[in-house]
Amino acid sequence: MTIHFEWKNDFSVGEEIIDSQHKKLLNQVNKILDVVVFGIEAKAVQDNMISFLDEYIKEHFLYEEEYMKKIKYPYIKKHKQEHRSFIKNYIKFKKELDSGMDKGELIIKVEKFLGSWLINHIGKEDKKYHLYVEEKSKN
Repeated sequence: MTIHFEWKNDFSVGEEIIDSQHKKLLNQVNKILDVVVFGIEAKAVQDNMISFLDEYIKEHFLYEEEYMKKIKYPYIKKHKQEHRSFIKNYIKFKKELDSGMDKGELIIKVEKFLGSWLINHIGKEDKKYHLYVEEKSKN
């Protein structure tokens, strides 16, 4: 039995590049789940995860925030604060890893955090700017 997050149209924000970036994050979370569920070698996934998240944070948050500016999203400030909170948590995870925290335990913490981010941030907060664009296009 596999336990994975699956992309649903409900996650779509109606912007192809952002959706593509979100799908890549979902795939990364699924790789982490494989470590947790199947005991796949954590070191390789951990290195991949850090490399992926370093780039994801730079590319995705910048692109998404520029997109929100372009569409004149009125709640961009709150949304940016959530991104900063994500970055703070990510930095904390990296410090825990560097300090010698048990890698298996850290992988589980990161998986829970990213899973929650998928559901609550992408599935709810990002949908708000999608709904804003849809509403704006009706007027």
